[in-house]
Amino acid sequence: MKQHIETRFPHLFSVKVLDKLPGLFKPRRYLYHCARCKWSFVVNDGRRGALRPIAEDGEPLTRDEVVARAETFAAGPCPAMRVVTEAHVRLHANGNGNGNGSNGHAPGYVEKPVRPEPHPNQLVH
Repeated sequence: MKQHIETRFPHLFSVKVLDKLPGLFKPRRYLYHCARCKWSFVVNDGRRGALRPIAEDGEPLTRDEVVARAETFAAGPCPAMRVVTEAHVRLHANGNGNGNGSNGHAPGYVEKPVRPEPHPNQLVH
């Protein structure tokens, strides 16, 4: 029986509180920065609940890139984890992910647990 492999890894965010926009009842802004993929997002930028992805190099992002990054904000997948996920899926798709060894091969030996010898005064059940 094959197990379903979860392929969505969320971002690992650090959060920085930014300045508050001028005006009465304006929300506080937050900068979310993923430690894995180095993507950044500004939350509450202009209005409450607004999400704006920011490019790493300061260049403006294309509309398609903004949409693609925004879709990964809440639940992932983090693009830095894509390599790990693809390797994991590929391993299981080839039938090698049977858990016998780290590289898909059965180990050459099997360790038997060593049971201590009972003391002569102990009862053996």
